[in-house]
Amino acid sequence: MTTKSTAAEPALPRFDFGKFDVDAIVALQKANMETMVTAQKILFDLAQTVARRQSEMLKENFTRSEKLFQSFDASRQPTDYMDEARSAMEKALADVQETVDLGMKAQNEVVDLFVQRASKNFEEVKAFAA
Repeated sequence: MTTKSTAAEPALPRFDFGKFDVDAIVALQKANMETMVTAQKILFDLAQTVARRQSEMLKENFTRSEKLFQSFDASRQPTDYMDEARSAMEKALADVQETVDLGMKAQNEVVDLFVQRASKNFEEVKAFAA
């Protein structure tokens, strides 16, 4: 025995969500995804910047080393080379500090982005419950 569906009966069941706003939830999740994409872009840009900067640092170090070896004079005292060694070490430390600073800046941007999004989420969820 088959039952025929009449035009008045819906083909799919209808659910009553009451005060549940599906559009608001979708908008909330869309905003979350946009925040994730922005954070990913910040971190990707950081990776590119660090890679580019490290490449430049490596080239500078090779050039500096090449000049040092070309100017090497066995008659000079080892202490004469200390200023050059100290300068190279200070440059290396400055390069490391620059890389760390770039990473911290990007990390802070991402954390701020997530904190702002979490705060907005909290406000939006409070509005859902009201």
